[in-house]
Amino acid sequence: MKKIAVIGAQWGDEGKGKIVNYFSKNYDWVARFSGGSNAGHTIFFKDKKYVNHLLPSISLETQSKGYLGSGMVIDLVQMGKELSTLEKDFQGISARFYLDLQASLVLPWNKQEDEFFESQRSEPVGTTKRGIGPAYTDKTSREGLRVYDLLDINRLKIKLSELYSMKKKLYGQAITSSDMQVYDELMEGFNFIKSLKVNLMTSIELYHMLDTQSILFEGAQGVMLDIDCGTYPFVTSSTCTAHGVNSFGLSVTELDEVYAVVKAYTTRVGEGPFPTEDSSDKGTILREKGLEFGATTGRPRRTGWLDLPSLRYAILKSKITKLVLTKADVLNGFDEVKICTHYEIDNNNQDIPYSTKDFSIAKPVYVNLKGWHDLKDKTFEEYLLFIEKNLGIKVEFVSYGPKTDEIFKR
Repeated sequence: MKKIAVIGAQWGDEGKGKIVNYFSKNYDWVARFSGGSNAGHTIFFKDKKYVNHLLPSISLETQSKGYLGSGMVIDLVQMGKELSTLEKDFQGISARFYLDLQASLVLPWNKQEDEFFESQRSEPVGTTKRGIGPAYTDKTSREGLRVYDLLDINRLKIKLSELYSMKKKLYGQAITSSDMQVYDELMEGFNFIKSLKVNLMTSIELYHMLDTQSILFEGAQGVMLDIDCGTYPFVTSSTCTAHGVNSFGLSVTELDEVYAVVKAYTTRVGEGPFPTEDSSDKGTILREKGLEFGATTGRPRRTGWLDLPSLRYAILKSKITKLVLTKADVLNGFDEVKICTHYEIDNNNQDIPYSTKDFSIAKPVYVNLKGWHDLKDKTFEEYLLFIEKNLGIKVEFVSYGPKTDEIFKR
C-alpha cells in the first residue's frame, strides 16, 4: 500500500499541519516519527482552528488513525490536553490514536533543565523550553524513560529515585520537582490518556499492517532544523528529514513520495543564520500579512525571501520528490518579488551550501521577478516555473489560505 512522507523543507512553520490534514483523508494512518510538543501543526475543520503539538494531523472527517512513534519524546500532560480539546467536538476520537510503547517521555525535570541551560548560554539557542532537548539527551545517554516503563510501577519508582539523585547533584536548585512529584504527574497523565482509550502499540505491529493499509508520515519542524544537517547548533534535537521513517523499520527509498512543504517566502523562529532575512519594511509586511507568529510559542517569526540554495540542500538531504508551496497568497500585491538563486561564499558563487557553516557566512544573490495581483495571474505561474526550473523538481500543489480545502493541484 502507498507510503508517503510530508516534511518541512525550511526552518519549520511551513504549514505542514494543513497539508498533512489535506492528504490524510486518503490514508489509513498518519504517523509522527520525531519531535515533541515543540511542534505546532495548525488545522481547520468547519471553520474551527485546532493546534496539535504532539498529535498527528489525522483527518477529522474520515476514520484515519494517528500513530505517535518511538522517535518522538512524549509529554503526557500535553497529550492529554490535546485529546481533551478534540474530545469536546469529536467524542471517542482518542481511540483513533496509538502511542508507541518505545517512545521516550518528557519529564518535568527536562523542562527545568531546558530553562537552566538556556539561562546559562551566552548565545541562547532559542528553544521553546518544552524540555525536548534534555529529553533527547536523556535518551541518548541511556537515562531516559519510555512509555513501557510506566507499566512496571516498582521499577519506575526505582528509576525515578536514581534519576532524581543524579539530576540533583548535576543541576542543584534548578531541579525543583521531587521523584514522587514526577511519579504522580507521569501516572496521572498516563492514566488519563488510557481512560480516553488511547491504544498502546509498537512499530513492529504497525509494520505488519502496511501491506494492506496506507500510511502518511508526518514530519516536524524542517530540514534546516534537523539535528544532523540543520544550521547547528541552532536546531532542534531530532530528525526532521524523511530518513526518520527508519524508526518504523523503513528506508526513505521505500516511500512512494517525499513531499516537501515550502512557503512562497522564508521564515525562521529563534536564533541562528538566516541568509535571506529581510529586516526592512517589506519583511514586516510579510510577517503581518502572513500572520507569522509561532503556533507553539507565539513568538514573531523572522521573515525573508525564498531561498533556493537552502531548498537544493534540503532536496538532497531528504530525498524530496515533490513540492507543496504554501502561503502563496501572502505575496499577492507585491510589485516585485525577490528570489535568492545562489550564495556568495568566500567570493565564490555557490548554487548549494556544502556544509551548515556556509549558511552563517553566505551572502544571498537575488533575482527580481514581477509580482502578481492574485494567483490567477500568469506572472504567478511564471514564479512557479522559475522555481521548478531552478530546483529541477515539480511544485505539485499550491496552498493559498489557512483552511484545509484552500489548495489546488497543478
